[in-house]
Amino acid sequence: MKTATVRDLRNRYADVLGWLETGEDVAIRRRGRIVARLVPESEAVASRVDWSASAALRRDRSRDPLLSAEEAEAVLRDSQG
Repeated sequence: MKTATVRDLRNRYADVLGWLETGEDVAIRRRGRIVARLVPESEAVASRVDWSASAALRRDRSRDPLLSAEEAEAVLRDSQG
């Protein structure tokens, strides 16, 4: 469980909302005492991505060619425009 202060809610609302969207419960403290708890909707927790089932992770890369430093640099240059 994450903890935020009342000030955090006012000044860092986007961060606190991000915690909720990833399924974290958030305890709200004022002067050191917990005054409230924010809990995410059950849908938000279920919408998380299960990367262990990703095809990219299961792909066999043993036969993929290795790039030289020059080739890797060229790929990076091309991707940056």
